[in-house]
Amino acid sequence: MTFDAAEDALLRALGEHNPWWEPGGEAFDLPDRAKSDFYHLARPDGPGSQFEDQRLLGLVGRRGVGKTTLLKQFIAHRIEDGADPEQFCYVPFGADPLYQLQSDEGLRQAIRYYEGRILGRVEDPTPHFVFLDDVHLVEHPSKPKVEGWGTPVADMLDAAPGRHVVVTANAGVQIDRELERVDFPPDAAATQPILPEKFRDHCYTLYPELERGDTRVSPTPIREGDGSLPDALEAGDPGALAETLRSQYDRVSAVERRIQSQVVHYLAVGGVVGYATDGPVESAAELAPEAYTRLRDDVRDALYQDVPGFESVQTIADLERLCALAARNRGVEPVRYQRLVDLFDVDRRTITDSYLPALEQLYLLTGVTEYDNSRPRSVRLYLRDTGLVTALTDGDARGVLNDFGREAALARVAAFDHTMRFAYGLAAAQGTDADPEVTFWRGRSGEVDFVFEVDGTPLPIGLSYRPSGEDAAAAVREFVETYDTPFGIVLTGDSVGTVRPITVEDELVRLPYWFYLLLC
Repeated sequence: MTFDAAEDALLRALGEHNPWWEPGGEAFDLPDRAKSDFYHLARPDGPGSQFEDQRLLGLVGRRGVGKTTLLKQFIAHRIEDGADPEQFCYVPFGADPLYQLQSDEGLRQAIRYYEGRILGRVEDPTPHFVFLDDVHLVEHPSKPKVEGWGTPVADMLDAAPGRHVVVTANAGVQIDRELERVDFPPDAAATQPILPEKFRDHCYTLYPELERGDTRVSPTPIREGDGSLPDALEAGDPGALAETLRSQYDRVSAVERRIQSQVVHYLAVGGVVGYATDGPVESAAELAPEAYTRLRDDVRDALYQDVPGFESVQTIADLERLCALAARNRGVEPVRYQRLVDLFDVDRRTITDSYLPALEQLYLLTGVTEYDNSRPRSVRLYLRDTGLVTALTDGDARGVLNDFGREAALARVAAFDHTMRFAYGLAAAQGTDADPEVTFWRGRSGEVDFVFEVDGTPLPIGLSYRPSGEDAAAAVREFVETYDTPFGIVLTGDSVGTVRPITVEDELVRLPYWFYLLLC
């Protein structure tokens, strides 16, 4: 291909990226089980889809998390459900660097070809979908004669009322900034984060029979309705919540040991590494160190490729070092802001207003401060994937499998990530617009690992993963008394034996750690 023909590269390869346009084409090579996000995005058992709720939907999340897989799972589902293959056009800007040269014009050419050669075959093309994968790689309009992707997307939506556009990027800011530049109507766009697979996804992929029938555990009764967490907090009735929890626990009580056995493997592997192979591995010992090396390299590439667009970050290498620090710390102890200032030779504002927000927008790391403290002096650093913790330390799963101390530390990291998801799920079910915030709290009796508010009521959650460690009950009970909240929750590790798996005592609801992860 000559240099002059580079701008036509995308147009020439469009058919290869959309093999479903041709009869008998081998269109899909997808995992046996759909990602969990597929069900709320595609709504396979209900009307419409989240892709059709607005004219433009952005899927955002770090590299390797499965955004492309979700797009193709949706296309496959709709075609299997009777839609015409021509109703779906997939444009991957990350498939070839040549697609990123004169990308605005290349996109326009691709859409003209799709409209003229493909969509016209369909008698009724409403609705139809254009998927623009890795749109953050499109040349930025700061370059002369380049419009960016926002302008052609706005034009293609104006030209076809029945058209929906879905774009993917590594961070929401990469989409928001471009839409603001072209004055795209805010009510016509939405953004959905895609995160690494949860523990329940890991278990259901390994043991698909658990997701079917009476063994499927559902978080819905915990999120809304009689006996849900919000209902029990409002009524001040922890017993009602416990009964709801028990009804879900009874579904999997017969296979409890099988699920428990996977906790340590999930903690070592996380929600990305295992899926980068042929699917989740049943034993983390099966993973070669090279898998963690690829994960570490992917994160490094994401930092250096994506962060330059975050204008407030000047030293990108510091973000990689901050992730490495979080991997070594594993959320065990809060880090004083002054210590970070000294380590990175920057002021506190750079840490709080630049470094931490950039990592959070890339869904890599979240900084957590103390509940009810307007002037926090320290911050807990939580990586959002336990596999990344392993990748940034020794890069070997066996170190987790053979060290209960490391296992317990990773259990806290996974519990934070799942608590964040739990809080978001509750907020969504309650129709709350504000993003929930998960914090920690220090009292005279110890530390409460996680605190978040449900309809304005704080809920303390303590973790007692190690049987020989400090019992979190005293700290949670102190929080309940201090803030006059109805009750708290204590999560017990696999080795903490109880006669009944879910109990209520002195305004505390105790439940197994593995079961909590399964519910989030």
